[in-house]
Amino acid sequence: MSVSKSSAAVGMVIIAIVAFIVGLFSAPYIFPPAEEVEDPVWAHILETGTIKVGTEPGWPPYEFTDEQGNIVGFEIELMEMIADKLGLEVEWVDMGFDAIIPSVQSMEIDLGVSGFSVTPERLEIVQFTMPHSITEGQIIMLESRANELGITELESISNLTDYGLKCGTQVGTTQQDELMEKAPNALVTYEDFLLALQDMKDGTIDCVYAETPITSNWILQAEQAGEEPIVVIYRRPYWPVAFVAHKDADTLVAQINGALAEIIATGQLDELKAKWKC
Repeated sequence: MSVSKSSAAVGMVIIAIVAFIVGLFSAPYIFPPAEEVEDPVWAHILETGTIKVGTEPGWPPYEFTDEQGNIVGFEIELMEMIADKLGLEVEWVDMGFDAIIPSVQSMEIDLGVSGFSVTPERLEIVQFTMPHSITEGQIIMLESRANELGITELESISNLTDYGLKCGTQVGTTQQDELMEKAPNALVTYEDFLLALQDMKDGTIDCVYAETPITSNWILQAEQAGEEPIVVIYRRPYWPVAFVAHKDADTLVAQINGALAEIIATGQLDELKAKWKC
């Protein structure tokens, strides 16, 4: 039996429509949709209701231990405020500064809060929240030693070598990297900045390279205690300061940024800085 051309055309259209509809229903089975990548750090935090935060409490006024043995400070209170906004509890983990980033990478802790500078090198291995502060790099020295050497202010870090000075700093810091690059013969490393400060006061080393607000805090403490004055002999603009998170912790970082933005906008961050003098 012969079929007209118009009937054949209508048949082809019907077949095409049926094939399209079948394709819509079968496509998920043939080409499954890409699964969304979950933030494993945030998922674990939601499961436990607790965020595990590593810090080294030797960086006053950002984080330090009070007379009762409690970890306190500007960043400590800021993190507690953020956690409260997110409905979370904070579990503080006291650890060495140079162990914090590796512990974030291995997900042993959820976050690092210890006066971390945001640098290109660190951004290659971790991510940061939005900054809460910008500091100033400073080399400090006892005033009597500066007068003895005739130093008012150094033009560059390399001047440390010119004067034959020994400069202490904490291991794992950006200051260590900078001294290693520009004045390696001057570099003396310590596990703790406070050990470097004490050695400077004892005359074992000439100066200490750190950053505000800890240097400002040391200068103020010496003045209040009636100790020998400490002066700044070198200063330069420094890095922003933020919290450290795992590369895959995008949701965690977004949640913290949202809470921090609100804290900034309501003036609470400025109030905290005034309280802790930073």
